[in-house]
Amino acid sequence: MTDIAHDEIQLNVYRCLGKIMNEADIKTMACPGKIAAVYIEFITNTIDNSKKRERFYSLLESLKNFAQHDQVKTELIEQGALPLLVKCVLETRFDPIKIQKTALEILLALSFHNDACSILKQNENFMNRCRILAENTNSDRFDLQRAAEGLLWKLEREDEAVAKSTILKSYLYDMMISYSHKDKELCLRIHEQLVKDGFKVWVDRDCLRGSTMVGIANAIENSEYVLICMSNTYKESVYCQSEAHYAFERGCRLIPIMLESNYKPDGWLGIIVSGKIYVDFAKVEFKSSYEQLKNEIIEQRHKYAIKPSTNSKEKDPEDTGSMSLKQAELVSESINNLPNCITQWTHDHVKVFLVRIGLGNTILPLCPRVDGHRLLQLYQMCLINPESMYQSLKFELNQRHHTLLPIADYLNFLHEIKLYVPSTAINEKTVQSSSLDSAMCGIM
Repeated sequence: MTDIAHDEIQLNVYRCLGKIMNEADIKTMACPGKIAAVYIEFITNTIDNSKKRERFYSLLESLKNFAQHDQVKTELIEQGALPLLVKCVLETRFDPIKIQKTALEILLALSFHNDACSILKQNENFMNRCRILAENTNSDRFDLQRAAEGLLWKLEREDEAVAKSTILKSYLYDMMISYSHKDKELCLRIHEQLVKDGFKVWVDRDCLRGSTMVGIANAIENSEYVLICMSNTYKESVYCQSEAHYAFERGCRLIPIMLESNYKPDGWLGIIVSGKIYVDFAKVEFKSSYEQLKNEIIEQRHKYAIKPSTNSKEKDPEDTGSMSLKQAELVSESINNLPNCITQWTHDHVKVFLVRIGLGNTILPLCPRVDGHRLLQLYQMCLINPESMYQSLKFELNQRHHTLLPIADYLNFLHEIKLYVPSTAINEKTVQSSSLDSAMCGIM
């Protein structure tokens, strides 16, 4: 029915689909750009018509359902939705809750795309307007304040907070619970049981009218674990996405909890929890699920409590990032050119390659005793599942070396290594360029 020529019918079809479609459904559409085009057309035709204000509000609410999907998000940005949404925020004639808050929440969802983030930050009038809204403590407009504050955090503070973050040796809390307010009852039950068992747990009890993103970020930074309470409503919430994304970018230890039967995390949430074991509270009786959660916490604590020997005579210099980097810098001075084919590389060649492309502090510590053949295998694994491998490498670097892996370093590694990889080493079934590009957009 999305091929129907009548615009009004097509819009109503999309409104219905927005409530039920998931990431996989969007990917199967022949042209997801149609969704963006139809909404932009109708918003353009109603935004200045005071007689169609309720219809305009309904359009924004419906569009918010689609803004969570990466494919539609990209189309909205490319087809010019940002100026329309910015206009809703800048002009005071629009209803502060029905229109301005909804527009800010859509913009927050779009701001996870780098292009949208850059465009919004360059608009000084818009940024100043957001600051004014974020500082307004009027209780009647709390939702508007929260939306503005959340967007400002994403645009101005998140990157700086991630870049300056350090891995703590001790924490104020054992864990922080990230959840959607619609799942509040079960999540607070989990919280109460954890507290009874002696855990220090941070949770925003109100969730809708509780802590700002600054306060939540502080809780994430000071928690040993972050429990990601997964459901469809969690994935649809831009506020939940902000929490989970920040925890993921910091390299926090995440424990996914399944709250909804037959739910399969996809899109941004699928990337964040990829490769992790879920604790299922949806299909299993609460007591058994809770015991599984406690066992997962105990098992992870035991795993990360194991430390290498402090005896310097027993240390392997290959296993420490600083020693490997110093050695590689010395070796680099004696090696002028690398062999053209990666399979001819020795351990020293790998070290030199990573140092010369500026990855001596991030990728190099992950590659002790790695020669060209093994580095090629790592590259092939990255091509097969780039987002999952990024998460795995980032997590390992965090836990073993207390260092964060920037997405730029990971992308730089994938780009630079291609020059030395023979075409015969990459099977056509291993990766397709389009799927790789799509995955990279998903990570970023």
